[in-house]
Amino acid sequence: MGTDKIADAKSRVRRHVAETLVRLTPSRRRAAGIAVAQRVTNLPAVRDARTIMVFLSLPTEIDTWPIIQWAWAEGKRVGVPRIEPADGGVPITEWRMAVVELPPADVGAVAAHPRVRPGPLGILDVPDGLLIDVAAIDVVLAPCLAVDRRGNRLGKGGGFFDRFLAQPGLRAPCVVLAFYEQVLDEVPVTANDHPVDFIVTDAEVMASRGTAGDK
Repeated sequence: MGTDKIADAKSRVRRHVAETLVRLTPSRRRAAGIAVAQRVTNLPAVRDARTIMVFLSLPTEIDTWPIIQWAWAEGKRVGVPRIEPADGGVPITEWRMAVVELPPADVGAVAAHPRVRPGPLGILDVPDGLLIDVAAIDVVLAPCLAVDRRGNRLGKGGGFFDRFLAQPGLRAPCVVLAFYEQVLDEVPVTANDHPVDFIVTDAEVMASRGTAGDK
C-alpha cells in the first residue's frame, strides 16, 4: 500500500474510533478505567518496575489516575510525557517527547494535580518537572487511538510516542492502555510506526511482541 493510501486509511480509522469513543457513557468509562488499572498493575513488568512512565489521560482515554495513585502507594517513581521544542525551530509535529517526574499529590484526578497544565496540542503537561533519563524507565504505559493484536499502534498523528519509543536508550517494554473498542483486526502502519509489547483493555491482556528482553 502506498504512502498516500496508508495515510487515508489511518484517517478513516481515526474518525471511526473517535466517533465510537465519544459515544461511551461516563459509567462505562469509569468501569473500564478501574478494570484496566486492575489488569495493568498485575502485569509483572509493571509490578516489578521502579520507574513507570504513564500518560496523563484525557476524557476520551482510559483514566490513568488510579494507576498513578497505585504506583505512588507502592513507592514507585512516576514519569509523565512532556512535549518539548526540538533544535532548529522545527514545526510542532517534530518536537520531541521528554519524561518528567510527577510528584505525589492528594487530589482526585490527573487534571487537578498542581503541577499539571494544558500543554501543546491540547494534551496535559508538567512544565516544571524533573527530567528522567529514558534509561531509568522500567515500563512505558502509552495511549492509543487504535491498536491491533499484533501490537500495531495508531496514535493521533503527531508521532511523538513513535519517535520516543524508537530511541536506542529506551529498553523498557511498552504497554498500551485502551477500551476494548479500540482493538481492531488490523491497524494501518508505516515503517515509522513503533509496535508495542502489551495491550491492556477492560476485557483482556494481550502480549504482542514479548518482553523487553526480546527487543
